[in-house]
Amino acid sequence: MKRLFVIIIAASFIFVLSGCIGGGDPTPMTEQYVIEYTPPVYNNLSHMDESIKVERFSMSRNLNCRSMFYKPAPFKREEYNYHRWRINPGDMVTDCLLRDLRASGLFHAVFSCHNYENARFLLEGHVEEFIGLYEQGPGKALLKLNITLLDMDAENVTSSVIFQKNYQISEALESRTPEGLTRGMSRAMYSLSEQIVRDIHESVD
Repeated sequence: MKRLFVIIIAASFIFVLSGCIGGGDPTPMTEQYVIEYTPPVYNNLSHMDESIKVERFSMSRNLNCRSMFYKPAPFKREEYNYHRWRINPGDMVTDCLLRDLRASGLFHAVFSCHNYENARFLLEGHVEEFIGLYEQGPGKALLKLNITLLDMDAENVTSSVIFQKNYQISEALESRTPEGLTRGMSRAMYSLSEQIVRDIHESVD
């Protein structure tokens, strides 16, 4: 009787283990997205013999992760299952603007926060919105940034702020999907990046 009990327990354990290993539907693979676009061109702006450093942008706390958020209705926020940004949106925006500043050819040097070199101008930023708005129509990609440009050679903190400005844009989506949101956010980043670089050039010229 004792031997039969042991056999039943062992068989039950094997059955449960096999269900955990091979049973049920496989977990879907998480797809990852990044914003992509060709850097803006500035043929009508002159080269400047100045250097600038881009600090890592901060991110609003309710968006500070890799989730792809969208707003289906007022006061609601949802996220796509099994779809994520490849990196934190704050880092993605930082990398895009850093690349675009370098690609512009307008400055003597452009450094990231990982470089030890000093630069006269320091660019800081905060990502306030990076989300899909699905409340009406096909939806929009909303991107909102707060940018601060500092002159590190200034005599005091008050005079070091060259400008602090809010940038906001919404781009219509082709579809309410992760791919549609990524394409819309790419267009939004292109537009804001182009304007930010122009404003920096004008401010330090």
